[in-house]
Amino acid sequence: MTDVARTNMRDLQKEMTRTRLKDAAVACFVENGYLATAVTDITKTAGATRATFYLHYKTKADVVHALLDELDIAYAEPFAEFATVLANPSLDAFRTWLTEIIGIWGQTRDVSIVVSDAASVEREIGERRARSFDFETDRIAKALSNSGQWAAKQAAIRAVLIFSQLESLFVQWSARDSELDAEEAIDVLAAMWMAALDPKAFH
Repeated sequence: MTDVARTNMRDLQKEMTRTRLKDAAVACFVENGYLATAVTDITKTAGATRATFYLHYKTKADVVHALLDELDIAYAEPFAEFATVLANPSLDAFRTWLTEIIGIWGQTRDVSIVVSDAASVEREIGERRARSFDFETDRIAKALSNSGQWAAKQAAIRAVLIFSQLESLFVQWSARDSELDAEEAIDVLAAMWMAALDPKAFH
């Protein structure tokens, strides 16, 4: 085996171990809550040692930051597309976009729940989520403003309301005992957004 092959094998093994620890952490956080989970719970679930954990992550919060990195990647393209939808809004466009985003929610549900739980007790995670909220609302506001229909202040208000409604929908949908009908929620939210973005309703 060449030195390059050995290096590649070691890197692969490190990544597999890191992923195993991360998956174990998510399972523990979902089962017991972020605050109640200890590093030993994670290592026991992963079949690893504490020393191995600290080779890959400094703290439990460090694991959550890695999860946030994954969420950033998962949502980057859909939220960039949302600006395009807002430039020429329609009920069908909103429904299509919301259907796509709920599909991603389904894939990242546990991770998102973990992040929300951790954000309530870890200041840096809470601040990072707040920065993400500000970034997305600013992007929405710019898209609305660039459409020529809204002044900057009006666009900013609508951006905050739109993104807040989206977050509220996710919180309701992700609750363990949720009976929310996703299709009905999509129809209602799309209609609410169209009402908020119809200039005729405000003149």
